[in-house]
Amino acid sequence: MLINRIIINSSPLIVLFKSQQAQLLPQLFTEIVVPEGVFQEVTKGGEDDTASRQLHTVSWIKRVEIDSIAPEVAAWDLGTGESQVLSLALKNLRLCRYCR
Repeated sequence: MLINRIIINSSPLIVLFKSQQAQLLPQLFTEIVVPEGVFQEVTKGGEDDTASRQLHTVSWIKRVEIDSIAPEVAAWDLGTGESQVLSLALKNLRLCRYCR
């Protein structure tokens, strides 16, 4: 099965930008969803941080606001970015008619 859409967390973004391999993402996926909490985590490094500086410049991310954290995910007491990624993935899984 071909995966066209991903919801990405901070660590892969940071590693790909710092290794100068971030251009792989739009080559592999048509939609790269970055929850706002993840965007904030990556960009908090300021101008001295490669990932922080470059994430602002790419046009291929879809930055999304997450209104609420799923109760199941909130119980795990993860960071904001991780909680938003998992909540959005869980929401999409529940909405996916082909996933069952």
